[in-house]
Amino acid sequence: MDKAILIGIDDGLKEIEYSLLELENLAKTLKIETIGKFWQKRPFPNPKTYLGKGKIAEVKNASEALDADIVIFNDELTPSQIRTLEKYFNTQIVDRSFLILSIFSERAETKGAYLEVSLAQQKYLLPRLVGMRDSLSRQGGGTYNAKGPGETKLELDRRTILRTIKSLEKDLKKWEKENTLNRKKRTLKAIPIVSLVGYTNAGKSATLNSLLTVIESDKRVFEKDVLFATLRTHTRKIKKKGYPAFILTDTIGFIDKLPHAFVNAFKATLYEVSNSDLILNIIDGSDPKNYLHQITTNQVLKELAAENIPTLEIYTKLDLLKERPLDENLWISNLEDTNLDALLHLIYENLFGSSLLATLEVPYQDQSIIALINDETRIIKTSYTNNSSLYEVIIFRKQLESFKDYLIKTKFL
Repeated sequence: MDKAILIGIDDGLKEIEYSLLELENLAKTLKIETIGKFWQKRPFPNPKTYLGKGKIAEVKNASEALDADIVIFNDELTPSQIRTLEKYFNTQIVDRSFLILSIFSERAETKGAYLEVSLAQQKYLLPRLVGMRDSLSRQGGGTYNAKGPGETKLELDRRTILRTIKSLEKDLKKWEKENTLNRKKRTLKAIPIVSLVGYTNAGKSATLNSLLTVIESDKRVFEKDVLFATLRTHTRKIKKKGYPAFILTDTIGFIDKLPHAFVNAFKATLYEVSNSDLILNIIDGSDPKNYLHQITTNQVLKELAAENIPTLEIYTKLDLLKERPLDENLWISNLEDTNLDALLHLIYENLFGSSLLATLEVPYQDQSIIALINDETRIIKTSYTNNSSLYEVIIFRKQLESFKDYLIKTKFL
């Protein structure tokens, strides 16, 4: 396992110790052991050496004394900073963006994820080619050999990278077209879309699987207690007997200081979010610093032009708390199946409106409407006349349009 020293800037805007702990977890995901952490209070990084002269000298001494293989910086470095720091430390220099893109590369399983990760990598690499070939060769040739932008060889130049980007964008555009056709099919069926968003490892996939369990579906998705367990978007149809259907989508987890190229490269995967009727912001309720996660999530939603879509905040991991919270937020436990029915009810109300008691009269020949009543409403009572069936049902307000020609009366519950 490679050994690394972590370096950060305390600019007073975010909690540096928590941020470096997150950086340590990113490194750990790539099997890199953290052997030291250093930070300096300053409003912004030094344009040449990131830290001031005194602090960077202290880190160098520690790096040599501890025999560090890598020095990892908590922000995205410029090409000139990498070049200067490589010469100064005489060891491998890696930044936060490099780590994140390397994890994405290891997690990519589908064609779409592979194309998006590759494009993000190339866009990260492009500005770092100019005047810094030695630094790039070290990033690829050190002891840390994760798949990613750093493994690019010296013979690659700016024109090669530009051609690669153009080719990837072409392939990605073709893949996006195929996925757009599938989205259009769902849109034509007028099925609402609900997207699960939130910080990485907050419990999005677990929440999706829990809701699938509630409706007795076995189409579960992969979930694991690691950062960025999956880069693919999982989409499932949620259909409970007596209720209308909706589409539930599990998206890629967010993280602080995402690489600049991330959102642009992953727009195809994240498209579902900006096209949603409702967003479920999944928050790790057991993390005392989850308010920092909220800042990142809101920033990404804004970049996706999704900040105005109706959003529900759902707090997970209730089972890890010693005492139940007294606030008005909805707390769930995917491990103990706590409040999952309440979550499902909340989704239905936000998608389809409040519940009503309605009386419907349907001629026997209108079999499609009778089938819809049996499938998407909760039937309380049924009676019959010579020419029609009378149904007393519980439906949602937005369902009234589908039954307007058969409606006799309604009553609020």
